[in-house]
Amino acid sequence: MHDTPERPSNACITCPPPREEGKPWRLADDSYVTCSGCYDKIRETLKDITKRYTALNPALGGTGESGSRGAPGFGSRPPASDHIITMTDRRSSSVARVWVGADGRVHQEPERPPLSVWSVLDGAAWAIAEERGIDGPPPDVTVQTLTRWIDNQLDWLTRNPLVIDVARDLRALVAQLRPATGETRAFIGLCPNLPENAEQECQARLYAPTKGDTIRCGACGREWARPTWERLGQMLQAGAA
Repeated sequence: MHDTPERPSNACITCPPPREEGKPWRLADDSYVTCSGCYDKIRETLKDITKRYTALNPALGGTGESGSRGAPGFGSRPPASDHIITMTDRRSSSVARVWVGADGRVHQEPERPPLSVWSVLDGAAWAIAEERGIDGPPPDVTVQTLTRWIDNQLDWLTRNPLVIDVARDLRALVAQLRPATGETRAFIGLCPNLPENAEQECQARLYAPTKGDTIRCGACGREWARPTWERLGQMLQAGAA
């Protein structure tokens, strides 16, 4: 079900595979593990996170990940969006908790809860700091300060394999922030891509493109151009089954 070609040792480690068979991989710049295009893309992603995080408004209420309200009339609805509140709460965790409530029933959080923007950025910053052996950002800094801190490390980061994890986490944040900041998209399924060195499929949410004719996973970066949509559709159907 996966036909990703093997990545050459001198290829950019964050570029997706070539869209067409026989096309060359994009090479990393000298002394770097990424190409200059990916360097610029990470920088733009950091700017996008800052802009979209600033635009978050919990009082919009009920927009959620899909950008549409749920069915009305069933139970009370909080005045602010739980999805957005989770993204802006530093205490939010990506670990789904299971507990027994006062009613004696077992309750469970969503398997893929919204990510806390601050926590993801802080984790990325400290991963860089520990790998470099330098001081990380001080506690209680803002999201804007964290994105600037990571941006200042880009020259080092794009020379280190850690860039794979950091770039993936940043893409996941943007993918989550887009619908929460008013950019509605049509959900088409869960990403069936098996990233390099991963043991399970990505399973992030895929959306129809709002521009162009390429479907792109915001989490793992895999792209499907229009000629491969039929193949992607077969993979999504197989995964749903």
